[in-house]
Amino acid sequence: MNPSSPEHAPSGDYENFEVDLKHLMENIKEHYSIPIEEAVIVENVDNCIDECYHAIHFRINSDTLEILMLGDGMDADVFWKILTRIAATTKFEERRGSSLGRYGWGMKISMCVADSVVIETKHRDFHGTQSWKLIDGIPKRKKEENRLTLEEDFTDVLIKLTNEYASSFSEKFIEETLEKFYPTILAGVKVKDRNGNKRELKVFINSRQANPCPEIDYEKKKPLSANIEGEKISGYVFLGKEKINEENQGIAIIVNGRKITRDFFGVYGSKNERITGYLHADILISELAGDKTSIKRNTTHWRKVSEKIAKEMIEFMKEIGAIREEKLPEKMIKEIHQEINNLLKHFPELQELAKKAGISLSMDVSIPKAEGNIPTTMEEGSDKQRGLEPGSGGGTGINLRLGDEPVKAPSYEAGEERAVAERRKKRGLTIWPRPEPSFKKEAWFSPGEGMVIVNSSFPTFQKAERMDSLNYHMVRCAIEALLNHAAEVGIIEKEKLVEYRDEVLAKWGEF
Repeated sequence: MNPSSPEHAPSGDYENFEVDLKHLMENIKEHYSIPIEEAVIVENVDNCIDECYHAIHFRINSDTLEILMLGDGMDADVFWKILTRIAATTKFEERRGSSLGRYGWGMKISMCVADSVVIETKHRDFHGTQSWKLIDGIPKRKKEENRLTLEEDFTDVLIKLTNEYASSFSEKFIEETLEKFYPTILAGVKVKDRNGNKRELKVFINSRQANPCPEIDYEKKKPLSANIEGEKISGYVFLGKEKINEENQGIAIIVNGRKITRDFFGVYGSKNERITGYLHADILISELAGDKTSIKRNTTHWRKVSEKIAKEMIEFMKEIGAIREEKLPEKMIKEIHQEINNLLKHFPELQELAKKAGISLSMDVSIPKAEGNIPTTMEEGSDKQRGLEPGSGGGTGINLRLGDEPVKAPSYEAGEERAVAERRKKRGLTIWPRPEPSFKKEAWFSPGEGMVIVNSSFPTFQKAERMDSLNYHMVRCAIEALLNHAAEVGIIEKEKLVEYRDEVLAKWGEF
């Protein structure tokens, strides 16, 4: 029958779109930035974390991978109606912002490495089994006879591996994947179940309990801790005695037990290659992006976490002697300050970036006077103060507005009991030259401090000094760093970054 014939034409009523299941399964597989073999492991562990399972057993032989989860299961409606629907999940809608699962295809990814997948579950009085298989790339399912006879509730996933993937799965591979994504679970740290109760999730590989990650041989250790909207985030930062493997450098951000990514929170020093650690930050659960290996950075939660942890990272870097700030001549500081201040107020997107980072940009206002309005860059109610201030490291920064400073509120009552409420002034953008010979980056924006760091060890900085053009170099670096960060957090579309940069540079050239 011809698809374009009247029989296939839409009627007067709205009808559902059809789904190309083969193409959809291919797209799901391509969605992952990690190897598909790792995705099979982590998606099942994530399911285990999200529910109320207390243990997960991996059993591997030559061509079969079995994943047995103990302590919970699926009821009949979930098992027969929801589990078998691609892109359907109860977890994200019912527990929005509290579960790792959200797309409804985590368990289905097992079909991409399998000749067949058999799922069996027991939940209270319900016990059921079904098998899945890709036939010509299209997912198919059928009911099967129950195989296991366990007293407690469970879910079992039995994967018959294809010849292509059978050699990829081994005890060593499973253990390395678990160490990569769940280092603190292996160490016995408790994680929340679907009811919000914390429990220890035990992990076994071929009947032996999985080993915790090897301890790092460190020179210094310091706790990381902050309170975000009443929820505590915590962890540790370590200075290793030796260089850390590149994939383990930085702070592992762990959300609901799973390592999402690693980050330095915009803080770079001469010893970053020896810095590692972890941070439990369940508050970022709603900020997970893609295949849960990245975080949305244009959100309030991420900004608050980044800002507070960046400050602790700065202190740690100073304690280990990894940061050394330099001082610029005051005349140069004033000139750079004026250039940046004049430029940023022309671009709403950069003002939005400044606002999200807690930076205040001075704007021209007029103070009414009898002889006429006098233009000024002071905010209403502000005192006359220097627009520049030294930073916490002893160097001299370039500030658009004074940093956070507590001052007493005015009081109209006499006596000792005066009002002592504090008013905090908004901090301004600061530009710091800092020597980082081991870090091959010209400049970057540190959102936690509202600061642009210019690498004075980078060859272009040194050449700018020789050519007596350091002012130009500092402003250009600040522009590039701000624009790159704005694109990273989604304030500027990455596809339009080059065009926007040219526009900013053109405006700067007009001053």
